[in-house]
Amino acid sequence: MTKVLFLSVKPRYARAILEGRKTIEVRRRFPSVAAGTVVVLYASSPERAIIGTVRLKETIRIDPSDVWGMYADDIEIDEDSLDEYLAGAPESTLLEVESPETWARPVPLSVLRKTLGFEPPQSFRYLASEQVDSLRLNLGVAPAP
Repeated sequence: MTKVLFLSVKPRYARAILEGRKTIEVRRRFPSVAAGTVVVLYASSPERAIIGTVRLKETIRIDPSDVWGMYADDIEIDEDSLDEYLAGAPESTLLEVESPETWARPVPLSVLRKTLGFEPPQSFRYLASEQVDSLRLNLGVAPAP
């Protein structure tokens, strides 16, 4: 059973990731995750739906004060908002992603509750790849290879 990362992201950032404009997601704290891990993108309120997947290319631990200077072009967030988000964080984690795949139909929260029986996390959680395959099958989309 392969683990999949289920990541809650604000809708505008989730869309930017899937459009390839945002290649790095910034997190205040995050566990180590292996390169190649599939990441399911859940667009939080007001959309409240899975909208696609990406693959984790690399996890980068970095001092919050270095994020803007080194990755401003990759994070799709303005400097003031970044500073506010990272204020007081002793460390930040950057999730560099690749291979965006927008799902043909979003999977709404109601289907997640019914199919998987859980509430989306505020930040992230792990899923079994079989759970993601189940969601894809319910949409009539073949499971990812």
